[in-house]
Amino acid sequence: MLTLSDYTSGVLLDANENAHGPSLPASITTSSTTNTLSDETYIAGLNRYPDPHQVALKQLICDLRNGQSEQKGELTPENLFCGVGSDEAIDAVMRVFCKPGRDKIMICTPTYGMYKVSAAINEVDIVDVPLKTMSWQMDIENVRPSLPPFTFLLQID
Repeated sequence: MLTLSDYTSGVLLDANENAHGPSLPASITTSSTTNTLSDETYIAGLNRYPDPHQVALKQLICDLRNGQSEQKGELTPENLFCGVGSDEAIDAVMRVFCKPGRDKIMICTPTYGMYKVSAAINEVDIVDVPLKTMSWQMDIENVRPSLPPFTFLLQID
């Protein structure tokens, strides 16, 4: 039986993955030195989703950031969030910071449509202060008075 944490083996039909690998010519998916399927070619693993916890990516980001001498404190992989696109990140921020049915977010339209979709999914009300016509600048004079209690997120693109 496969569990959520066991994503590296088996046929993961519910994950919409191809258990047989990519349908590409063998010359692309095989190792040039051994002429066998190999993990050393990135294409050989394209039938699986990447690590959902992004362990290697997070470590690389930490190493890069921590190697910069002007940075204070140490960044660890536990302190990072990497999403698979902005939709996931927007949804995660709302789930973490907003209480359904009570909290609000402020957006300044026109903006990315996923803010409204995630707000509806997470039962978070929206306060919309449109951008200034023609200049597309934030209407600062109207943002502050429009911030009701329990506005936890202000989206700024």
